[in-house]
Amino acid sequence: MRIDWSAAEQFLAYADGEATLDAVWDHPAYEVVRSHAELLGRDLSGSDVSRALEGEETAFSRVADLDENRERVGELLDHVRENEDAWTGEIERHLARVTPEADLSNVDVYLGIGYSLGVGLEPGAYLNLNAPLFLDAPREVLYTAIHESSHVVYERVHHARSELGSEDFETRDGQQRVFDTVFHTEAFATYTPLTLRRTDGNLGGRDHPLHEDCRALSDPERLADLVAEYDAVREELRDGPVDRETFLGHLFGGSRLPYRVGCALLDLVEEQRGIEAVTEAFYLEPADFCERYDPLLDEYRNGV
Repeated sequence: MRIDWSAAEQFLAYADGEATLDAVWDHPAYEVVRSHAELLGRDLSGSDVSRALEGEETAFSRVADLDENRERVGELLDHVRENEDAWTGEIERHLARVTPEADLSNVDVYLGIGYSLGVGLEPGAYLNLNAPLFLDAPREVLYTAIHESSHVVYERVHHARSELGSEDFETRDGQQRVFDTVFHTEAFATYTPLTLRRTDGNLGGRDHPLHEDCRALSDPERLADLVAEYDAVREELRDGPVDRETFLGHLFGGSRLPYRVGCALLDLVEEQRGIEAVTEAFYLEPADFCERYDPLLDEYRNGV
């Protein structure tokens, strides 16, 4: 396990005219970014980076304000360096709590500039240090590194990216498989840093989707609404397919059902059956996970 901030340093050098775009684009961190964009059907190229840096709206976003954030990004990099050993230990400890047999020795957390807040695939995790959430609250880098590293471990176990094709986003059976897979991996990614967030007393004080994910856990009425929406989406997909934009909204937008309902479900699994059941659930096939543990959500279906 290591935290690698060289992509951020390379990007800053590029922004200063001291490195080439190719040097940035060829960094392993941006290989993770490209893989994520390809998975979601986004057309992403090196020119998107340069145009985004100039203020254009491209598939590579969140860099137009880099000049004004430059000093804070540098301070955040320094903060990560100062805490590298402690944070690496925390990431490993919380991953090992869920998947104690996983080999974490070659899990890389790449810190870069631009694109999404964070992504995690089999080659590694990627975090965008120019994100306001991180600049305002540096410890969010740690929580998100745990979240995205959970995706890395998940991909290495389940190989979801290689087993799901672009056509699965278009057919009824494919959309059900994708939804189950995203629900499974996002449930674990949201749940894995939860213990640390609770220890820190940091369960959602900001107006941000990640904090909304946490706040939902302590609001039974909100969870009941989310579970009802989850049931409606599952029914809609059984009758599907739905158009791609609607489907992506079910996965990643709006109510963030895989994150919130999924995490709440794992919280119930641990509460009622212990951490060993959580570990077992990680290795289930996504559809089997959803089927086996769905009855636990009846707690929210039957009134609060």
